Amino acid sequence: MFVVIGSVLASVGLELFLIPNQIIVGGMTGISALFAHMTEMRLGLFLLLLNVPFIGMNYRHIRREFVILTVLGLIVFSLSAIFLHHTPALIEHPLSAAMVGGVSLGLGVGTVVRYGGALDTLELSEQSHWRNGLPVDNIMMLINCMVLSTAGVIFGWDQAMYSVIAYLLAYEMIHITIRGFALYRTMYVQSARHDEIKQVLGLSLSLTNISEDEMNSDLEHNNLVSKPLVYKVHIAEKARFRVLVRSIDPEADISSNDTRIAPN
Repeated sequence: MFVVIGSVLASVGLELFLIPNQIIVGGMTGISALFAHMTEMRLGLFLLLLNVPFIGMNYRHIRREFVILTVLGLIVFSLSAIFLHHTPALIEHPLSAAMVGGVSLGLGVGTVVRYGGALDTLELSEQSHWRNGLPVDNIMMLINCMVLSTAGVIFGWDQAMYSVIAYLLAYEMIHITIRGFALYRTMYVQSARHDEIKQVLGLSLSLTNISEDEMNSDLEHNNLVSKPLVYKVHIAEKARFRVLVRSIDPEADISSNDTRIAPN
């Protein structure tokens, strides 16, 4: 149900806000929009045709449940985009459309990802690229820059700036939706100066080191000598937390529970 809702919400962001105002986002969605503009065919058709091959290419590396939910999401995404194609834009001001459309698209895509599917299959190639030692983040950034630059050439650089705004908003909303709206993050600090860090964090932020039991298996796997300090930190204090730790030990390793670690 949530995959269907997210797919419809993403198509609303595209067809009722972004595409009518010639605003293009990155990834396979942006590539589909460019093809649709150049061929004057429906966006929904390219959303399906360009994404399905990537599922087949990576079928051996992904779970069956993920494939089913991704295909379901793409079908609903494509059909919704086709259905909404002739609906007039709800906002004609490009900046407002970029903001509302980016948020709607990001919430939709993030909802689908959170509940086990995907609407942009370019990300599915990450596992095979990691295996070959290629810098996936750099590749994705390059692809998105190329898509946004092409949109600038076709629609004008003013529209390209609105596209960047929509892309950044969509990107942030995807990550917020996946992580949830919790006000606290679990922060891990690995340092040779644990005692000094505990003392300063206790005095400055009134933080207390919590149990590290959940980290024991990871520590043994990574052959770390000492256990990290573990804190529950309010998101408004994350920046100050990092500054305080770095002021004591500039070489300290700081991570959080929303940090994605590349496989070895």
